[in-house]
Amino acid sequence: MKWLIFFICFGIQALLAEPRVVAIFGGSSCPWSKQLQDDIWDSAAFQTVLEKSGIQREIRKAAGSEAETPILILLSSKGEEIGRLGYLIVPPEKYGELFNEMLQIDKISHHLNQLTADQLLILYRKCRLLNMQVCGEKILEAGLLLDQGVDFLIEKYTKICKDHPRKAHKIKEEIRKRSPSNASIEWQLAMLTFQSHQERGKEVKDAARPLEKYLRRYGDQDRDSRWRCHLILGEFYKEKNQMEKARSHIQQAIADAPPELKQMITPLNIDE
Repeated sequence: MKWLIFFICFGIQALLAEPRVVAIFGGSSCPWSKQLQDDIWDSAAFQTVLEKSGIQREIRKAAGSEAETPILILLSSKGEEIGRLGYLIVPPEKYGELFNEMLQIDKISHHLNQLTADQLLILYRKCRLLNMQVCGEKILEAGLLLDQGVDFLIEKYTKICKDHPRKAHKIKEEIRKRSPSNASIEWQLAMLTFQSHQERGKEVKDAARPLEKYLRRYGDQDRDSRWRCHLILGEFYKEKNQMEKARSHIQQAIADAPPELKQMITPLNIDE
């Protein structure tokens, strides 16, 4: 009988459990923590939106390993993380609406088989913006199985190109197999690879290679991306103090840019 009562009580407690937002604020030296607590956490507008959505609030002390910056974490009724937000320049009610949107996406993630590839892609990109890692991973895998195009492959490449270059290379090959010699897609791949090379601390020549290669092979086909590519390389080489290359790329960017943008780029030019 004692165990029966325990399980009944536990079951009722589980049914009554609600999702909650847990606030972890940084120390006194963090101005963003004070601003987030004063302007958002303690505001009536934020609390009202949470109450209407059935979301409870809780403040938790930062653990020793946690950064000294504020974070608001949305947990499910089972205590599992759904998503998280840091300090954003948005009104208090918008914070509440974002947490409510997380809850809706989390519910939808249990019925992904009812969605199209386009719907999954929209949800996945929302998950990225809202730091919904678990939901995002589920949606990404569902999209990869359903999508016959390259949208989800590019999303997968974006996710792993920095930390898993070998796996990323295989995905890049599959993208090119599905959409060969597509200048627009090659521009996306070149930019993603360039960014990952920078993050991995590659040498200047190796980091710039994806964009340099893109210009040689696809620059004449994609004039709109060509001037942007020259501009990015110009700024990159300038930062690395390789002024001759920087000057060459910036001058080419000025030559290729639309007339209404030339004056914005010209001040970036490097004098002889």
